[in-house]
Amino acid sequence: MLPVHERLAELFTLSRLRQLTASEEMEQQQCLQVNATYCWEMARLQNEILLAEQTTDTQWHQDICAQMFELRITGRLPKRPK
Repeated sequence: MLPVHERLAELFTLSRLRQLTASEEMEQQQCLQVNATYCWEMARLQNEILLAEQTTDTQWHQDICAQMFELRITGRLPKRPK
């Protein structure tokens, strides 16, 4: 779990107890945006893994697994070589 997910849970819990402040609402929106990007990137990588498996491209599969690991740990994808 990323820190952004923990903060999103905190903000959700607070919103159940009281009205969020304007800065908390802005932070909640930022957390939701980061979460959406994270989910889309993870879904893309999962689709790429399926393609790599179907084409039996083990090197591509390993590269994608490494990207998924990095995304899970840091919340960011590693830079792709040009």
